[in-house]
Amino acid sequence: MRQSKPPHDQIPPALLRHRRGYPLYIITIYLRGQLMLTLPSFLIAMLFTRIIAQVVQYNLITLVTAIVCLVTVMAYVFYHYYSPNIRSFLASLIAGKPPDQELATLAWIETVNFPHLVVGWTMLVAVLAYATQALSFFLTIEFSQALELQGWFVSLALTVAIALVFFLLYLERAMYPVSRLALRMGAQADLDDPRVYRFRLRFKLLALILPIMIVPLVTLGLFGYSQAVILGGDPATSLLLTGAVVLFSGGVAVTLTLLLVRSVLTPVQELEQVMTSVADGDLTPRVQPYTSDELADLGLHFNTMTQELAQQEQVKTAFGRYVSAAVRDGILNGQIHLGGERRELTIAFTDIRGFTTWCEHSPPEEVIQTLNSYYDNVVQILTEHGGTITRYTGDGMLVLFGAPLDDPDHALHAVEAILEAHELLEKFNAIRRTAGAFELRTCFGVHTGVAVVGSIGCEARAEYTPIGDPANVASRIEGLNRELGTSILISHATYERIADHIVVGKTAETPVKGRGEPVRVHEVLGLRA
Repeated sequence: MRQSKPPHDQIPPALLRHRRGYPLYIITIYLRGQLMLTLPSFLIAMLFTRIIAQVVQYNLITLVTAIVCLVTVMAYVFYHYYSPNIRSFLASLIAGKPPDQELATLAWIETVNFPHLVVGWTMLVAVLAYATQALSFFLTIEFSQALELQGWFVSLALTVAIALVFFLLYLERAMYPVSRLALRMGAQADLDDPRVYRFRLRFKLLALILPIMIVPLVTLGLFGYSQAVILGGDPATSLLLTGAVVLFSGGVAVTLTLLLVRSVLTPVQELEQVMTSVADGDLTPRVQPYTSDELADLGLHFNTMTQELAQQEQVKTAFGRYVSAAVRDGILNGQIHLGGERRELTIAFTDIRGFTTWCEHSPPEEVIQTLNSYYDNVVQILTEHGGTITRYTGDGMLVLFGAPLDDPDHALHAVEAILEAHELLEKFNAIRRTAGAFELRTCFGVHTGVAVVGSIGCEARAEYTPIGDPANVASRIEGLNRELGTSILISHATYERIADHIVVGKTAETPVKGRGEPVRVHEVLGLRA
C-alpha cells in the first residue's frame, strides 16, 4: 500500500537535512544532546564534586574524562544501532519516494523504542565503567582514603543519573516529529506488537521522581559528611552518622515516591480496564471516582461518553428494527440524505393470499404472533442476499436489491433470495398444516429498472423508498399471481439479466393498470443446476 507524499513544507526542515542523500537527523540530535547535556553535565559534575566531596589530593580529571569519552562514543553507537529504519524512512522522503506502509510502521516502532533503549544501554555502560573504576580504587588504596573518595564517586554518579534522565526526556521529544510523520505516511500504531518495548508509566514516573527526591538528600548528606571531616571529625563515625540520616531520609523519599506512583496509576489502570471492556462491546462498566483530582474528572467524562455511546447503540438497535441494517447504517453515517439518486435496481413486492379473510376470523394476538414468526424467517433470507426492506404493508413487504448499496448482480440475488424464502415458507406451512393453522401462501413480484431512490419526507420523519415506474410495475406484477395461479413472477427486464440462471414456467403478456403497453412476465420455478 503506497501512501501519498506529503508536501515538503509540511515536514520539519530538520528531518530533511542530508549529505548526498544520507539523512543527518540522528547525528544532529546526537551532537545537540552532547553539547546541551553531556558537556554541561560533565563540567557541573566536576565542580559539584569539588565543592561537596573536598577531594584535592587525587587528580582524577584524566580518568573521568576518559570514561565520559567512552560513554559518549558508546551513546552514538546506540544512536546508530537503534535507528536503521528511521534513517531509511527519512532517506526515502529525501529522495522524493513516498515510503510504503511497512517501512513507515517500522520507523514508528523505532521512534517509540529509541529513547529508552538508547538511554538504558548508555546507562548500563556508564554504570559498568564507573563501578569498575571505583572498585579498582577501593581495592588499591587505604580505608581512610577510600572514605574520602566515596563521596566523590557518589556525587559523580548522581550527576550522571540526572543527566540520563534529561537525555530520556530529550530523546522522547526529538522523536516526536519522526513518529508524527510516520503515522501520517500510514504507519500502523500497535502497542501490542511484540517489536514494541513498552516503557510503562510506572517506570517512567519512578525514573523521574526518585532522582528529584533522593539527589537533594544525598547531596546534603555528602556536604554534611565533608564538613564534619574538615572540622576534625572521625571519618568513619561521620560516615556512619551521615549514612544513617541519608538512609532514613531516602527510605521516606522512596516510600513517598511509590505511594505517589500508585496514586497516579490506580485510576489510570481502572480507566484502561473500562476502556478495554468498552472496546470489546460492553458499555456497562463505569469508572469510579475515588478522588477529586483531574484523573477522577477524566474518569467521569469517560463515563459520560460511555453513557452516550450506550444510548446511541440503543437508538441504533431500535432504529434497525424499522429499517434494514444497510439503510440504518447509511443514514447514521451520513451516506443517505434527504433527496434521492437515480440508479438501476431490482424491486420485489410480496403479499400473502387470503390474509384479510384470515384476519377477520382470527384473534389479533394470533395474527401478530404469526406475522412476526413469518417475517423472522423471510426477512433474514432477503437481507442475507443483499435485500433492503424499506416498507411493511401489513401482510407484504417492499424489498430493494441494488440500493442503497451497489450490487451489480442485484437481479440474480433478488430471485435467489425469493426462491430460498419460498422454499422455507413451504416448510413453515407444512408445520402449520399439521397443526390445522392458516397457511401463509406468499406471492412475489419482481421487476428491474431505473428508479429514483432516497430518503423521502422531512427532517422529523422520512422513509427510504423508490419512486418511479419500476416500483409501480413490481407491485402490479405481484398482483398478477392471482390471475395466473403462480407464486413467483418476474418481469421480462429481470428475465433478460438472469435467463441463463433460472428455470421458467408460464410466460404471459398482460396489460397492467397505469401502463399503456402490456407487461411480459415469466414464472420462476427454480435455479439451473
